[in-house]
Amino acid sequence: MNERRHRWLSARWVRAAGPVLPLALFGAVWIVLHAGAGRAGTHTLFQVLALAECTIALLLRGRKPVGALAGIVVVYAAADLDTIMILPVLLAVATVADRRGWRVAAAATLLTALVVAAMPLLHGDRVSVLAGTLPHLAAVILAASLGAWVRANRHPVIQAPAGPGGAAAAA
Repeated sequence: MNERRHRWLSARWVRAAGPVLPLALFGAVWIVLHAGAGRAGTHTLFQVLALAECTIALLLRGRKPVGALAGIVVVYAAADLDTIMILPVLLAVATVADRRGWRVAAAATLLTALVVAAMPLLHGDRVSVLAGTLPHLAAVILAASLGAWVRANRHPVIQAPAGPGGAAAAA
C-alpha cells in the first residue's frame, strides 16, 4: 500500500499530471455550463471527446511531446473550441520547446502558430486581429519561450574551479 501511494505522489507523476488536471477540470466545467438540450447534445459529446483526447495527450506528453502536440493541434483545428483548447495547445508547445532541440521546437511553434491563426478562418468565424489572432499568436510564442527557458535553466552548467592564472581547471 505504501509503495503504491509513493508512486501516485512521486515528483514525476506530479510534474506530469499537475498542470493537466486543472485544464481538464476547467474544460469539463465549461462544457457542463454550456451544454444544451436537443441537437446540442451531440455537440456536447464531441466537446467531451475533444477534451478527453487533449487530456490523454497531455498526460503522455513527456514520452512523445511532438506527437501530443500534433494530436492536440489537429483537434484544436477540427473542433472550434478555442476556449477550452487553447490552454492545452500552449502547454504542449511549451513541452516541445522544453524536451526537444531548438529546430524541432521552432518548427513546432511555427506550425502551431499557423494553425492557431487559421482556425477561425477554417470555421468561418469572425476574425479579429487585435482581439483574437495577435493575443493567441503572442501566447504561442510566449509558451515556446517559457519551454525553452525551462530547458536552458533546468540543469545549470557547473564551472570547474579556477586554476592558477584564473583559467578554469581541466576536468
